[in-house]
Amino acid sequence: MSPQTLVPVLLYHSITPTGAESRDPFAVSEAGFREDMEAVQASGRVPLTARQLGACLRGEQPLPEHAIALTFDDGFADFADVALPILDKLSLSSTLFMTTGYFDQPGMLSPAALRDIAADASLEIGAHSVTHPHLDLLDASKQLKEAVDSRKHLEDLLGMTVDSFAYPHGSHSRRTRSAIAEAGYINAHAVKNAISHQTDDCLAVARFTVVTDTEREQVARVIGATGAPISWKGERLRTRGYRLARRLMAGARS
Repeated sequence: MSPQTLVPVLLYHSITPTGAESRDPFAVSEAGFREDMEAVQASGRVPLTARQLGACLRGEQPLPEHAIALTFDDGFADFADVALPILDKLSLSSTLFMTTGYFDQPGMLSPAALRDIAADASLEIGAHSVTHPHLDLLDASKQLKEAVDSRKHLEDLLGMTVDSFAYPHGSHSRRTRSAIAEAGYINAHAVKNAISHQTDDCLAVARFTVVTDTEREQVARVIGATGAPISWKGERLRTRGYRLARRLMAGARS
């Protein structure tokens, strides 16, 4: 596979002053995030939104050489206060996947704040479900409801089409992908902690999660498409085993 067709897709959650004060293992410090974004800019990679990347994966438009995508899950308030100003200063486009049931919760975006930042031409707003469940543990009707309701909420709020989705926890199955497609999404992001590429599944795009303890050197390697494996087709046996374990645990708690 040509290095020019590899597409690192970075996944962030909360960006805070130190990355530690929130006690969230997914929080990244403002200084660390700025260093990551400066590395993206210096790399010469072309930032794509989820919608733009999906169009390339479907062959609707050419994939730029040395592309990259920057994504943010859940809808933390610090995306607007901390992350977006850094992205705008460096002219980097991005995608924010919003969990609609998190609106107005402590530390999360309000509907008004999301509406304000949605006016940023370099930002795409995507959906991330209503309640942030492991979708692959739900029956088909509940999966579809999470996908449909979150999309409708965002479209009604923003007055724009929402056609990109990110699976909560990265959890999905063939049935989940079918529900996402039925709900009208044409792009969906998973996790995998791998590097996406030109032939990746547009309904299961691989991403690499950056967390509190991720070293900046590793992020730099991922930006260079060398710090993680290249995404694979289908599910690995380990993924199926993990799903079975989660189902058993969920059954034991019910």
